[in-house]
Amino acid sequence: MRPIVLGLMLVLPVLSGCLGPAEEESPPAFEWPEPEPISGCELTSGHNLSCDLRLETSAAVIDIAPLGADVIVSMLDGTIARWAENEAQISVNLTSLVSTCHNEQGLLAFEAMNANESTNQALIVYVEAGPCDPSHVSDVVVAVLDLEQGLDAVPEVVLRLPQVKRNHNGADLIRLADGSFLLSVGDGGGSNDPYGHGQNTSSLLGGILHFSIDNGSAVSASNVSGDHDDHDGFLLHHGLRNPFRMALDPTGGLWIADVGQWCWEEVNHIPSWDDPTNFGWNEREGHMPFSADAPCDTPLTEPGEGLVDPVLTYGHEDGRCSILGGPWLEPSVLAPTGGFLYGDFCSGEVWVAHPGDSGIESTLIATTNLFIVGLAVAEDGAILLSSWTGGVYAVSAI
Repeated sequence: MRPIVLGLMLVLPVLSGCLGPAEEESPPAFEWPEPEPISGCELTSGHNLSCDLRLETSAAVIDIAPLGADVIVSMLDGTIARWAENEAQISVNLTSLVSTCHNEQGLLAFEAMNANESTNQALIVYVEAGPCDPSHVSDVVVAVLDLEQGLDAVPEVVLRLPQVKRNHNGADLIRLADGSFLLSVGDGGGSNDPYGHGQNTSSLLGGILHFSIDNGSAVSASNVSGDHDDHDGFLLHHGLRNPFRMALDPTGGLWIADVGQWCWEEVNHIPSWDDPTNFGWNEREGHMPFSADAPCDTPLTEPGEGLVDPVLTYGHEDGRCSILGGPWLEPSVLAPTGGFLYGDFCSGEVWVAHPGDSGIESTLIATTNLFIVGLAVAEDGAILLSSWTGGVYAVSAI
């Protein structure tokens, strides 16, 4: 069965943007659980549903994406495979080029260069390999990959994003109708955005970039900077902490899952993807003013002038820890309203965000026993969940 997919969320490492070892955040905001093999997918909520293994993989899957007539599965460790029936047939091996030293590093995103059925070129994002010494910080790179070159394919780097820490790499790609791309980028890592990237429009970290590929290089595709010398031309949106997957809706609205720090996980939405927006980090977390020592019961306030708050938030109760986004979901048996698919890494819950009587609302689809690191939609309407320990599972209506 051919699994059409829209951007399965990135794999575990990059997945939990607030997460990382002690050298990144002290004290750490999150302690990674031990990845224990599971015997199968179990549902603890959701009526008339099944959850079954659809693809067995040796590593966590970060993206499931169409490429021409194929469906491509990208894995955190740097392997890229074609999904044929129920097998992942390895096409490209980038493991020697991709760093997996840290839980939030690896191959982060994959997107076809164009919608042509015969295309074999894709744009990828990964953390460049280097020493695993915690003092070494590798660049996040954007590169063009020709899958026709096979196992020995060498990516052509078109953009480098120097990092200051090893976590909060973000990284999702959306190809737009005109052939340009959106790229989500984390704030560079560490607690509290210590370098102030979120509110610094001269930095490429902590925002969403808009660019095209021209003669082997990435070039700015927006004119947001105008006459402002301190605004980088690539930067379209800013004020994000670790935007972990985003999607466009049919009307051109942009939906972003942004990983929180201590208190609030966020779903952000703007009606027009190209309307430059400041999403507030690190002046805001959720609907409250942010400070390093603010408790999570800090009274909620309205955002200041020029800041846009999330449309949905949730806290870290009931085992929740880190949001991940997925594709835009058309109305279906699983989600009659349609909407933006999102989930939580720790709790195994999957929701859909959608317009309702009181604004944007959230509906729970299912709760699983999986550490979810990716979300996608199959051609038969099943929701695909990528497990931290490997494998892709399908939640289907019975």
